[in-house]
Amino acid sequence: MSKLLILFFLSLPALATNYGDSRYIIGAKYPNSTSEGSTPVYTKAIAPDSDSFKGGYNDLLKHVLPAPDQENAGSCLFMSSTGTVEWWYSKLNPQIVNKADKDLSERYFMNLSKEGLDDDLEYWPTDMIYALNKRGKIYRNEDYRYTKGWYKRVNGKRVPALANEDKAFYSIAYSWISLYDDLTAPMIKLPKFEREIIFKDPSANRWNVTTAPKDIVQKIKDMINKRNAPVLAIYNHVGYWHANMIVGYNDNASTEGCPFVSSYDQRMNARADEIDDEANQATTDKERRKLIRKAKKFRSRGKQVSDSLASSGGCRDKGVFYVRDSIYSDPDMPLYDYDLNNTGEETNLNAPVILREYEWAEHLINHAYQIYPVL
Repeated sequence: MSKLLILFFLSLPALATNYGDSRYIIGAKYPNSTSEGSTPVYTKAIAPDSDSFKGGYNDLLKHVLPAPDQENAGSCLFMSSTGTVEWWYSKLNPQIVNKADKDLSERYFMNLSKEGLDDDLEYWPTDMIYALNKRGKIYRNEDYRYTKGWYKRVNGKRVPALANEDKAFYSIAYSWISLYDDLTAPMIKLPKFEREIIFKDPSANRWNVTTAPKDIVQKIKDMINKRNAPVLAIYNHVGYWHANMIVGYNDNASTEGCPFVSSYDQRMNARADEIDDEANQATTDKERRKLIRKAKKFRSRGKQVSDSLASSGGCRDKGVFYVRDSIYSDPDMPLYDYDLNNTGEETNLNAPVILREYEWAEHLINHAYQIYPVL
């Protein structure tokens, strides 16, 4: 893909619009790797207002910090895991009132993976917190920020580059480069963390749909209640696996017709159509066959969700999870400055909480677990 096109994707804004009486945020989830494609996926989520929270399990919300927009970094698991650590750090240290002091560095956690601290994990999608345990500390985001910068690849590895250097790119992917060795800022000492699995896909497949147990909603609610703490969920986000935090629930809030799940088949087919177009333009039979198989898988999973929703009786009128995500930049939130040495690259922080209908968990979640400190 050309540098110009990549920069175009990176500059796509999230838009706010209104549908009936509910405010929606349109966000973008980008592919996690070039092998998965390059087209951003758009989706809608109900943005919370005061009425959305009445009568719900709201105890966790006071410790939720909004995430920067992850853009195309493929960092969702680290955004969610760091967000959970932030949540616990806030809860365990009520004397800290400055939000910047509770805003921890996603980038540092990302770097640990690139440095191989997750190489010996039994199953990294659920066990990544153990990589952070090996260090037992983390920087504040203010000192080692989730950032953008110029980089290029040398022998397959990202390295810093000069602005406009040949074959260099400017993007959030710069955050994967470890550059903290010379930092003098103090680090935050963390407790050891454990994790308890609620559900793991039988095939260990982060793209699977409709494999969660029928009582997954209750299992997640029970786990939230067990420790009065968030749950981390992995699911298929219109063809791309994605991770976020569940930070509460509300049995009384309207599902608005469960928009994410009820339109899932349609959006998966739309993505499959795009992939078929790519296949028609492929220059080799091998690439064409690969894309055709990919499109077929998108259609199959979309139909799985549609059939599963229909067989379960369709959408409920009420019942939503509160979700803290890293892909819904909100124009009502403050700007996040990715690069303190540059201007024009800023993006609004994500909405602190969006709402996801319970059907989202039932039909799309393929992993769920809770991270908690060992005190």
